Amino acid sequence: MKNVVWLSAAFLLTLGCNNFSAEDLPENTLAFVDTIQSGDNQFCFESQSRDRVYLSYDLIGNDVSGQLGYAIQGKDRQEGTVRGEWIGDTLLLDYLFQSEGALSSRQVIFLKKDSLLIEGYGTSEERDGKIQFIDRSAAKFGDGIVLVRKSCETEEPVTAAAAIHAVQRDSVSSQGSEVLYMYRWELMELNGQKTTEEVRKQTFLEFKPGQVGQVSGKGGCNRLTGTFELSGSSDFKFGPLASTKMACPGMDQETAFLKALSEVNQWKVVDNVLFLQKNGTDIAVFQSVSKN
Repeated sequence: MKNVVWLSAAFLLTLGCNNFSAEDLPENTLAFVDTIQSGDNQFCFESQSRDRVYLSYDLIGNDVSGQLGYAIQGKDRQEGTVRGEWIGDTLLLDYLFQSEGALSSRQVIFLKKDSLLIEGYGTSEERDGKIQFIDRSAAKFGDGIVLVRKSCETEEPVTAAAAIHAVQRDSVSSQGSEVLYMYRWELMELNGQKTTEEVRKQTFLEFKPGQVGQVSGKGGCNRLTGTFELSGSSDFKFGPLASTKMACPGMDQETAFLKALSEVNQWKVVDNVLFLQKNGTDIAVFQSVSKN
């Protein structure tokens, strides 16, 4: 199977930047491979558009390595290697590729939605000889390339291409779970009621990724700790939450907050605002705040 990826014209702007010589390749990097060996830990994706995009990678833990290639009608073909990691449902990769006889490097990012990968776009700059996102949390998904999961041994997509349009529509402003781990989330609305600034600063959550993620924070009075799980594209569930046993004024607010968390079954982040929902209804809304 050929590792060929066809890229949208927007990325051709990067081709003149960050030129390397062949000596700059890491010794253990297989830069360009024409065949892909199938394996249980291997994943293959391809776009269903006229300008095709192809990505294949091996997965060990959360670490990813593989091949990515781009080719657009009337343009020179690009192909190269990717190395990176899964951060929740977000795939962040360093892409080292060749185009017009020169080597270049840039970051690429994808959001997983079921069996699809949606490429993200954001403002970039050159740092340390590589085009990198200035702020990954500001990356937008939904208007870009969508890759469909397929068998690494056949040409048949695993997911029907018709599903792409619905995913694009629903993902235009939503953000991946990588953003969930970047910030402290302060409660600004509970069961439809706005919170005061004092309550907001004392009622917050922080998340850490994992197959079963870790959550900590404060309910207004007591410290909280526990687990949570993400599944599918929007499913969310807290595990049992433990808390300290201090008594403070205004405990009714904390009781309502903990009850709301126990009912959460969905989530989304839009423009750095976290919405925890029950069956599509917002029950707790949080503003992102940079961690100290």
